[in-house]
Amino acid sequence: MGLIMGVETLIAVLVIMPFAAALLTLVVKDARIIKPLVIASISVLMVASVLLLIRVLESGPIAFSPGNLWDILILVLDFVLLAYFLYIGFTSRHPLILTLAGAQAVMLPVLKFYILPSTAKVDPVLYIDLLSVIMALVISIIGGLIIIYALDYMRDHEAHLKLDKTRQHIFFFFMIAFLGAMNGLVFANSLLWLFFFWEVTTLCSFHLIRHDLNAEAIRNALRALWMNLLGGAALVLGMILLWQASETLAIQQLMGLGTVGAALLLPIALFCFTGFTKAAQVPFQSWLLGAMVAPTPVSALLHSSTMVKAGVYLVLRLAPAYEGTQLSVAIAIFGAFVFMVTSVVAISQNNAKRVLAYSTVSNLGLIICCAGINSDLAIAAAIALIVFHAVSKAVLFLVVGSIEQRIESRDIEDMEGLVAKLPLLSGMAILGMVTMLFVPFGVLFGKWASIQAAAVPFSAWFPLVVGLLAIGSATTMVYWTKWIGRMISVVSFNRDAKVEPKSFLSYTTILLMVAGAVVLSVFVAPLVNILITPAESTMGYAKAFETAGWHLRSDWGLFTPWPLFIAITLALLLPALLIRVRGDQYREPYLCGANDPSGVGPTFHSIADQGVAVRTGGAYWEALFGERGLTNWINGAALLLLVVLFVGVFV
Repeated sequence: MGLIMGVETLIAVLVIMPFAAALLTLVVKDARIIKPLVIASISVLMVASVLLLIRVLESGPIAFSPGNLWDILILVLDFVLLAYFLYIGFTSRHPLILTLAGAQAVMLPVLKFYILPSTAKVDPVLYIDLLSVIMALVISIIGGLIIIYALDYMRDHEAHLKLDKTRQHIFFFFMIAFLGAMNGLVFANSLLWLFFFWEVTTLCSFHLIRHDLNAEAIRNALRALWMNLLGGAALVLGMILLWQASETLAIQQLMGLGTVGAALLLPIALFCFTGFTKAAQVPFQSWLLGAMVAPTPVSALLHSSTMVKAGVYLVLRLAPAYEGTQLSVAIAIFGAFVFMVTSVVAISQNNAKRVLAYSTVSNLGLIICCAGINSDLAIAAAIALIVFHAVSKAVLFLVVGSIEQRIESRDIEDMEGLVAKLPLLSGMAILGMVTMLFVPFGVLFGKWASIQAAAVPFSAWFPLVVGLLAIGSATTMVYWTKWIGRMISVVSFNRDAKVEPKSFLSYTTILLMVAGAVVLSVFVAPLVNILITPAESTMGYAKAFETAGWHLRSDWGLFTPWPLFIAITLALLLPALLIRVRGDQYREPYLCGANDPSGVGPTFHSIADQGVAVRTGGAYWEALFGERGLTNWINGAALLLLVVLFVGVFV
């Protein structure tokens, strides 16, 4: 079955076809045509990603090199991109964008025309192993569902903005082209090709953040652009140093060189720094937080489930090259620090999308920490977290987008009692948070494995890493349970609640992803055996888990999802089946006074027979955990850790 489509055809469908479909949406402009075009192209993309998985499982990794004309085309497009970034910097009068785009525009031709010999050739240009395929599945299936969700969302979004002229064709152009760029990025073995696709994702991010064209969106898009250009400049500099140290620009060849001192570790450290910027790690988190002004499908696709995963993918892909070095230890400490501090700051946030943004940065930090720990168990945990976090966080972003369109607010306090007003949407939101929070769901499996991996003395610093991961995990529980609490806190039961309006595409895509998060968690053992363990093996790592029935056993513990799922299901279903509450059995809350049903909202008579409105609220501990007080300290500490990371290369 994996041979139904040839390798070249599959690669073309996954990389080139999205660009072609994106151009069609840009030309067509008619929403009535865009909708079936998007659904058809996404469906083809999903099928192709599954066929590619079957092909790689059957025959092993794919090594492929297109003709030389493609190298020339990629180089020309590189310079077109850099010229466009310079244009943006010039027209916006942004010195950082001008400086960073200019630095790339100088270093890239120096590398290509003065440092590399004319006969230099990366072979193969593309190398597709199971890690690449796992990323392609996330990009094509999760990313594809997000874009389908956006079809109805953007119609309502533009209606809310009361636009005279639709801009959906521009929106979907960048959204669909982004999928092709991401697939090209994870397939690239040539660092020159990876650089091109990396910058295309930066371009798509810039335009999608500024899509609504208000002052805040434009300002935040420019910030995202210069921070990502900083990573791009580090990538080009790393390629120059790597060629001088090893005369290769092939990732797979780099994996086979071993770690031979600072000359090789320095470019690898620069590549990891590039990944940190794309993954919005502290102190670069502000670009991701600012990106939350974009329409919610943008936040879900680029800034949580997919684009930021490019950053952790690069750090993880390079992990075998820095295994056993001080650089690896520094990466573990840095990732654990980011995981902890961003989880702490998330407690103080009442804006739902900012909570999701901080949670995203936090979980990406955890994946980076696993790459730094660099053991068999840690790498397995990192791959599992990439999959499960992408699914669960996509659910949460899309649910928040739908809730915002219903209640016209992102404030968690405005979601109080939402379970009584929008039961299905609230139920999906709560289940999405549960998959991020509780055992035996997949994200908790990843955290369980990562903390176990950190508990193995991989360096003298392992107690610090374990401590940071433990604090981060504890604070994660605070902000998720607080949010769930607001949604299920019903002060006054509305017996005349209106029927919840349901958009078919929006609700269907969210339900599919909720089902995916649950099903993948239930079948985590087959997932590990079929995908994660073989992916580790192709990277050069040993098997991290043994299968005991449907359970997973490591050297340090046993993960037993099925008994826990059965217990949870019984605990939820039995009360629902056995207990029925009639509408006339509901009572208003008693708050140490006489309830006053005549008031506006729930009120009660208290001291001196005064009517008092019932008010509840969440605790955010702004004084302790607020951004204003902590951000400067956090950024300063992160910069210090980055300095230590680069200094450690020479130790």
